[in-house]
Amino acid sequence: MAERDAKTGRFVSGSGTKSWGVTWIPGSLAKNLNDFDDTVNAMVAVVVDYSADRAVGWMKTNAPWRDRTGNARQTLNAKPEHDGFSHAISLFGGMPYQIWLEIRWAGKYAIISKAVKTQGIETMKRLKGLLDRLGRL
Repeated sequence: MAERDAKTGRFVSGSGTKSWGVTWIPGSLAKNLNDFDDTVNAMVAVVVDYSADRAVGWMKTNAPWRDRTGNARQTLNAKPEHDGFSHAISLFGGMPYQIWLEIRWAGKYAIISKAVKTQGIETMKRLKGLLDRLGRL
């Protein structure tokens, strides 16, 4: 049977040199949980940053239009945003006519709206993988 040492907060069992125990430091659980939240949040931020880079590459590779100047493809971009525990990725193009590539001809040449769906799914898979790995720790 384990007994708690009142001075150290340590639970000990056994006798002599073959004892085992767990040290319980009051207040440490809350601090460690807060640290865990910060660590997971930082990991999520890394996944979001990585996913933003991947989305840019995917858009540039899969844009369905034929380039005339290359400007529309070159200015496709993504901006990861982090605000506390909230994370987002904004996808955009840098040319004034980019909107027409997205909406004209019923979206035939759209790439940003397609990237939101495909890369959103990929990002969620990455986050699920991260959380699955953390769950096995």
